[in-house]
Amino acid sequence: MSSTRTSLIAAALAAVALVPSSAAQGATTTLSAEQSATRVAAWESTIMWSRLDPASGRYALMLSVDGASPTVVDVPERAGGPFDVDLGTNRFGSTIAVYTRHGDIYRLNVGAGTETKVAKLSSPKLVERDPTIQRDQIAFIRRNGRSDELRIGNTTKSSRLLARGTILHAELGDHHIAYVREAPSKYEGEQQMHVRNLTTRADRVVYVARSGGANFANITRASYVAKPEGFLWARTNIGSGRGNRIVRYTLRGSKLDYAMGESRYISTAWANARLGAVTTSTLAANETPDTCVDSGSNYCGVMLTGPLTFGLQP
Repeated sequence: MSSTRTSLIAAALAAVALVPSSAAQGATTTLSAEQSATRVAAWESTIMWSRLDPASGRYALMLSVDGASPTVVDVPERAGGPFDVDLGTNRFGSTIAVYTRHGDIYRLNVGAGTETKVAKLSSPKLVERDPTIQRDQIAFIRRNGRSDELRIGNTTKSSRLLARGTILHAELGDHHIAYVREAPSKYEGEQQMHVRNLTTRADRVVYVARSGGANFANITRASYVAKPEGFLWARTNIGSGRGNRIVRYTLRGSKLDYAMGESRYISTAWANARLGAVTTSTLAANETPDTCVDSGSNYCGVMLTGPLTFGLQP
């Protein structure tokens, strides 16, 4: 990255720090204030994220159901960063969480409280991250040499390759997978949201976020929406402050719709029509240390947008 580009981004971040945060929708509420950056996952009314223990430097897994006060999930804490958790279902419709610990994939039946290692998908030599589950299928990203591999399998069947490249994160639906890839571009940075049909293997780019000048664009991890079927994510833009949107992609008709978002989002997930989207934020929209507090105000937390109103321009 050029020194000019670095200076522009630094200036943009400084500007963001001086502007009070505005709510994505009028009914935004705080579900939990946190002391560090965290990522969020949701399936229907079940929401999970991580909470840092400053004394140990480890993260506990947190759970809230239907917007209630959070409780600690009885699984081993995670070192080295927040849980890369995702929520979905098994083949019977029970809510299941997946995440990694020490580079291996784990599966938690949320209702039963039972955790198991997914040995069939955990490589003894390579590191897995950012797993995602739906209908007992598990997709994940594996680092292999200089490239990321997006793979899919289950607890009884070895994984197969779906895509290769610089893959940031992915989300499984019933019959599709949405994933974000960094792509070579004539611009200063480009992130592409792909949606791949798992049956036909058709893969298309449905959304692109480009950085340039004083603007630094990012796409959060997609979240599966069952009805109307599709995916939801946020596009953030640090710099001009324009184009911060919550984006909904509906599979039927390949339609994109937009609601108001925020530049500070680092993670988003869809809960339901009443709770809306669940979001996490930091002061400078990244997970670096000391990114939560400025001038006595805490910018890290888990928020509920409430019902979302779509209809904005991109």
